[in-house]
Amino acid sequence: NSSLPWMSIGYEVALTPLQILTFYNAVANDGVMVKPHFVKEVRKAGMPVKIYTTEIINKLIASKEAIGLAKTMLEAVVDHGTGSALKNPIYKVAGKTGTAQVAQNKGGYNKTNYKGSFVGYFPADNPKYSCIVVVNRPEAGKIYGGAVAAPVFKEIADKVYATQLDIHDQEDQ
Repeated sequence: NSSLPWMSIGYEVALTPLQILTFYNAVANDGVMVKPHFVKEVRKAGMPVKIYTTEIINKLIASKEAIGLAKTMLEAVVDHGTGSALKNPIYKVAGKTGTAQVAQNKGGYNKTNYKGSFVGYFPADNPKYSCIVVVNRPEAGKIYGGAVAAPVFKEIADKVYATQLDIHDQEDQ
């Protein structure tokens, strides 16, 4: 059985992008995992008629020490590793690139069908936003998450950062 070695590098993990993002949000949130929700409130004629509050799924997914180490590693991916395309002098990003061959049922892994991804959060020193980008079947030659998904993440993050003044350092304003 070849599952164990493949799982050690991230293959054969059956999670949706939203489940992966929820995990990374918990790391960014100092270990507190919250239930994802897409709507903050519903309004009628400008007045809130339903407000959705944050629901905690797990108060602490790991020790504070482990969460701190994970944050350091996720920042290093961008500062020195496969996510270096996201490094910029204005705000820090933390996250992880991913590149996977797509399984073909019992036929093993397809050597021509890949998924490239990047999942992360920003600003890394005071996280406010997170995002996951998954590119299915990237063009031949550019298959790696750092090459195909990180640039999409960067474009989204740059636009969010530019329009959300509340996340800027006081020095920036």
